[in-house]
Amino acid sequence: MRYDDALLRQVAHRLCKPRNQWPVDELLDRIVAGLGNAALLDRRLKELPVACRQLLAIIGRSRLPRWPVGSLVEMLVALGHSDGLAPLVTLLESGLLLPELFPVGSDPETHKATARNRFKNIEGWLSRSEPMPIVVATPAITGRVLDEPLNLGLERQVGHVPHGPVHEADGLEWPLRLAVLWQQTLGSPLRRTQQGDYFKRDFERLKGDPLISAPPVDGLAALPDPGFFSAALASATGLLQDTGAELQTAAWPDAWTGALPALLLDLSTALLQIRPWNPADGHSPAASSNPYPSAYMLALLSLAALDADQWTTPDAVEQLVAARHPYWIGKAAPAIGIVTFLLGVAYSLRLLQVSKSSEGAWLIRLSATGRWLLGLADHPPAPPAFKQTLLVQPNLEILVYRQGLTPELIAGLSRIANWKTLGAACTLQLEPQSVYRALEMGSTFVEVVQLLEGHGMKAIPTAVRDSLKTWSSKRERLSVYSAGAIFEFVTPADMNEAIARGLPAVRLTDRLAIVARESDIDYKHFRLTGTRDYTLPPERCVDVEADGVTLGVDLARSDLLLETEIERFAEPVVDGQALRNTNKRWYRVTPGSLLSARQQGMTLPLLQTWFAQRTGFPIPAAAQLLMAGPGAAPVEVRRQLVLHVSDEHLADGLQQWPATRDLIVARLGPRALAVADKNVATLLERLKEVGVAVRLEE
Repeated sequence: MRYDDALLRQVAHRLCKPRNQWPVDELLDRIVAGLGNAALLDRRLKELPVACRQLLAIIGRSRLPRWPVGSLVEMLVALGHSDGLAPLVTLLESGLLLPELFPVGSDPETHKATARNRFKNIEGWLSRSEPMPIVVATPAITGRVLDEPLNLGLERQVGHVPHGPVHEADGLEWPLRLAVLWQQTLGSPLRRTQQGDYFKRDFERLKGDPLISAPPVDGLAALPDPGFFSAALASATGLLQDTGAELQTAAWPDAWTGALPALLLDLSTALLQIRPWNPADGHSPAASSNPYPSAYMLALLSLAALDADQWTTPDAVEQLVAARHPYWIGKAAPAIGIVTFLLGVAYSLRLLQVSKSSEGAWLIRLSATGRWLLGLADHPPAPPAFKQTLLVQPNLEILVYRQGLTPELIAGLSRIANWKTLGAACTLQLEPQSVYRALEMGSTFVEVVQLLEGHGMKAIPTAVRDSLKTWSSKRERLSVYSAGAIFEFVTPADMNEAIARGLPAVRLTDRLAIVARESDIDYKHFRLTGTRDYTLPPERCVDVEADGVTLGVDLARSDLLLETEIERFAEPVVDGQALRNTNKRWYRVTPGSLLSARQQGMTLPLLQTWFAQRTGFPIPAAAQLLMAGPGAAPVEVRRQLVLHVSDEHLADGLQQWPATRDLIVARLGPRALAVADKNVATLLERLKEVGVAVRLEE
């Protein structure tokens, strides 16, 4: 229990009105029972001030049970209540709102209350700034006051009559972009700086990606920084996991397994939690405050006050929000971004319908989906049933018509193919890596074919089916051994001979074989040169020749991992040196082998670590030259004369004496100095002045 005893008794008195001094444990039971008693709740709600019921109605219509206190205060002030904090205090004291006393997703066990840290003072908790105070309401309470009038006043400004067709988006614009972003972050997370912004590479990636940063296909207003909005929306819905340092791909949330309205509900509630983006400024991670979640809600609530057949203009909604919201009251802000939100986001999420007035201006009203999301309808509209909506072409391209897409199909296609274009007809490309990705996530060849054929307008072309089978076979040719003994032979001929003599082994490579049960091995037929314990640090089993690039592997001490490691950056050698020493296998580091290694992600620190582990010495200078050479600064080739002196003291003196030090270009060694051609004559004169004899070589 986190509440202090005195505060708990105060809440119980407001909610349950006990007549006796009950013990704390029994009070808790009575409070819990009271929150589930419909008749009791109705009586307590009727006793509350209007502002309290309006606040609960706003939370209920938002479908979002968790709200920051600041946003709720802003909406109460916008409704005309000068003291936006007092209704919150009343609801908390009545037990109809609860404070979030530990972050969502954390372990409550780590936040167990003690006598010193129990929740005692509501006003003090509400006044803190870090962490931001958040309150939680249950649908059992908020659902009972949804009809509470809010009196925003927009209903008095209607009277518009559409003079054109009614348009409604399909709601797939942002789900498709989130699917693309999910694909792109699978192998390359979006990295974050300590200030909360993105690193330059990822910033430019979100800014200029041709799919997620393009203007919405199904939008009526230009949206600033749509790529950053996609990332913020994906993070708020849980499709991307925010670790603080980066946004990583997460598992597909449950909302993607149902019908489209369920996903639109999830996206709409996530929209109210987005902080680092707004429709006026776009990407703004350093903003000190964000009034837009409450502004979005006020805009939608003003539309909810209209009848289903009434129309208004986006400008009228924006003017209402600007005139009522405390953030903009008294500010010269003719365009605050609400029009952009309505036509660029809410319309794309299928919350609105639009039409044109006789003057050609946009008119808006809530759609059937929007009315359901705001609690004005019991059921969402039934989605259209177009199961056969894609066409697999012989070139491995998938053509998908949007009218038949569902969240589950979008997620399924995102696993097996890469998105290429988004539009009325979207395209994806089947590739080996995309199919491997699906298989690694648990899909099978049969499931991939069933997905494509179940939603396809035609049968899968034979060539495409064969390609899928080939790629799946490569991925699925895996055998799992719970135990086994792996044999490594010096040559392929040795392994062939062992198997011919009766070794019950399965070939892994040309020199490796595995025996499932060690009891089947008759060791008297083998001469074991060594055994390996792979839990120990890597064995030092490589010798480096004097040239710094030729590596000799001691076969008696090497392990199975070494060959895979060394072939990443070196090439096998078969020459006279290898034949003279049959106990070693030889490799050579070349510019070509290191070029291939760099392309596969090998770096100089990784190579330095490998040499330290496998040879016991630092990386040779020659190998480091070949690895780091392409990134080294340009070398200079200069013509200079070399002055050789008889001892180091004389060289030190020439470098220190003001008359000669400016004539010396560089010190080449203990007794060698570099001199430019133009300074030779002057230097010889200075040497004669101090009595040093000079001998010139022709």
